[in-house]
Amino acid sequence: MRNFLKLTAMSLQSQMYYRTSFFLNLLSPMALLAGQYLLWHALYQQQPDHIISGMDAAQMYSYLLIAFTLNHIMGWSSENALSKEIKNGTVVKRCIRPVSFLSQSVAEMTGTLLPQLALNLIIASAGFLLFGRFLLVPSLQNIVLFLPCMAGALLLRILLIELCSLLCFYTTGYLGISWTRNAIFEFFSGALIPIVMFPGWLKSMAYMTPFPYMIQIPISILLGQELNVPLFQVYAVQFFWIGIFLGLHGLFYKNIRKNLIIAGG
Repeated sequence: MRNFLKLTAMSLQSQMYYRTSFFLNLLSPMALLAGQYLLWHALYQQQPDHIISGMDAAQMYSYLLIAFTLNHIMGWSSENALSKEIKNGTVVKRCIRPVSFLSQSVAEMTGTLLPQLALNLIIASAGFLLFGRFLLVPSLQNIVLFLPCMAGALLLRILLIELCSLLCFYTTGYLGISWTRNAIFEFFSGALIPIVMFPGWLKSMAYMTPFPYMIQIPISILLGQELNVPLFQVYAVQFFWIGIFLGLHGLFYKNIRKNLIIAGG
């Protein structure tokens, strides 16, 4: 745990070293949030009853604010840091450290997401405080139930990025993998459109993947919306997918080390 915390602190310090880039990366997602609000506001203005697929405007605006908090936790550069190291060969430094490869990746991404997540939580809290009469404000009980689910969602997100980064050992580039991962994640997680608005067959398909447990379901818990499974099963399914990701990491990394040659040993 001491090594993990040290690596997390080092990652956080490295993110904050270039201050202009650091603050631009923190604040740039705000433009996307504003764009989403303008889009959905225009759509709801076209509806006489201000309801789309069973969601009223207050529910949707609250959903967008929380989805923004959970989705924009790392910048493009941070998400692809490991992929770039694999392609330029500097990944060997991770392989010779007296800390497991997975622990290094999780610690570094944790250090990267902490400042962005903190800012996103401040923005979300300010939004609910200032515009609460237009939003569906979460209850204290829902917040308590949401926190462990959010922790599981963040860990799933980190493991997903790490697994996709390992695929770069088998390819000649990383952009295609990153773009594909982002596209699939944002669609099936509910980051772009709430999954409750999907047609039945597509909704069932989405819930068979781990992606809704990273954004859609945590938001449903926080807003007190109906879940597709009982609450205790939500936590169980998150643990299940975490176990699956850890198992896949073990298989991938074992095969990679068999075929990885490091100069000097």
